[in-house]
Amino acid sequence: MTTEIVGGILSAPAVGDCPQDRRAAHFLPDPRARHIDPEHIRWEARQDELDGYDRSLIHIYSAWADPWLIAGHAATATTRTGLTVAHRPGVIAPTVAARSFATLDNLSAGRAATHIVIGSSDADVRRDGDFLDKQRRYERAREYLELFTRTLTADEPFDYHGRHYQVEDSWAGFRPVQHPHPPISIGGSSPAAKELAAEFAYAYAGTFPTLDAARTVTAEVRQLAAQHDRVLRFWKQFFVVLGDTDTDAQATADALRARGEQLLHDRSLESLRSSAQIARSSERELQNVDDIRQAAHRHLTNTFDGLVTGSVERVADYIDTYRHAGIDILQVVALTETDDDRKLRARLVTELLR
Repeated sequence: MTTEIVGGILSAPAVGDCPQDRRAAHFLPDPRARHIDPEHIRWEARQDELDGYDRSLIHIYSAWADPWLIAGHAATATTRTGLTVAHRPGVIAPTVAARSFATLDNLSAGRAATHIVIGSSDADVRRDGDFLDKQRRYERAREYLELFTRTLTADEPFDYHGRHYQVEDSWAGFRPVQHPHPPISIGGSSPAAKELAAEFAYAYAGTFPTLDAARTVTAEVRQLAAQHDRVLRFWKQFFVVLGDTDTDAQATADALRARGEQLLHDRSLESLRSSAQIARSSERELQNVDDIRQAAHRHLTNTFDGLVTGSVERVADYIDTYRHAGIDILQVVALTETDDDRKLRARLVTELLR
C-alpha cells in the first residue's frame, strides 16, 4: 500500500504575539477557548496541499468550532488534499452525522474522511450531554457505526431497532461520492477500539510508542480484521522539530522548550485546568498529580521527550523505521510559523513520499 501523510487544520493560529511564542505554544496544552479565523483555515488547508500532504485532520473538542464546517470551508481553498473530520459518536444522531459526512464528500468532490473518537475525555463528552462511561460509549459505538454506515450506503428506506438507536423509514436521498462510503478511521488503545476498527475502519490509529509495539499491535489488529475479511491500514502521529542539521534542530527544540516553560508559568490555572490535553490526561496518565500546574508541566515535558528531532534526512529515516514495522499512515505534526519552518516541513514530506 502507498503511504499517506496527514497534516492538520486549526480554526485559528496558536496563541502568541510573535512567531517564536506561537512556535512554543505549539507544544503547550491547548486552551479551551479557540476563536475562528476563516482565512487561517484556508491558509493551513492550502499549505498542507502545497507541501504534499494527502489529508488534513480537523480536531474536535466541546468548546471548539464545528469540524464538519471547518472541513467544508477548507475544501473551498483546495482541490486535492483529503479532509478528515474528527467525530464523536453519541453527541449527534448517527443518521444526521452520516448526512453531514455524505454532504461534505459531495461538496469536496470525494475528499471526505472521518476519524472516530470514542474513548476521549469523560469530562469533555459530558459537556455535550453524554454521560455514559467509556465502556458503555464503546458498546453504543457499535450500534452507532452500524447505523452510520448503513445510512451512507442504503439505496432505499430502512428500519433499525437497537438498544441505543431506533429509526423507522430512514434514508438519505443522496449518496457520498466515494463508494461504498468515504474512509472511516478509528483510534484508541483499548481492546474495544481495536475490535471496532477491525470491523468498521479502513485504518486503526494507535500510539505505537516503540517499534516492537508497532509490530505487535499491527499483527494483533490484522488478525482481528481478517475475521471480518478486511485489511486495515495503520496510523501513527509524529511530533517533529526540524533543522538544516541535527545540531540546529536540537538547538531549536531546546529554545522552544525553555520559552514554553516561561509561557506555561504565565498561564492562569483556569486556562490550564480546562485545556483539552490536561482534562484528558488527568483521567489517564496524570491521575495521581494533584497540582494542575504540575500536571501541565508534566504534559510539556512528555511532549518534548517524545519529539522526533533532527535534520530532514534523520527524521525521515526514523519515521521510515515505523513504515517497515507496518505503519503506512503518517501524521506529521511540524512547525509552520516561519518561512524556514515551512520549507523544512515541505522537504520532509517530499522525503517521506520518495
